[in-house]
Amino acid sequence: MIDEQGYPRLIDFGTAKILEGRTYTIVGTPHYMAPEIITGKGYDYNADYWSLGVVLFEFMCGGVPFGEEEEDPYNIYEAVLSAPLRYPNYVA
Repeated sequence: MIDEQGYPRLIDFGTAKILEGRTYTIVGTPHYMAPEIITGKGYDYNADYWSLGVVLFEFMCGGVPFGEEEEDPYNIYEAVLSAPLRYPNYVA
């Protein structure tokens, strides 16, 4: 969002929480969820770095790194947990 002065603002922190150690909340968009979230073993702020990496991959390669063609969340989770990371041929 852009405010009245033209500055960008981050919004939609409805699922944000202050972490003290690990959390076990499973929430998010499947393509962007870190493996530790999917497995339910608990995670910390490092899961945000995973999501940032997915976004950067998407910006550079034109699609998410795992489960791009999938719509079923369980198939996406499986791809995140086991599929190898592959870059398009034009990214070298």
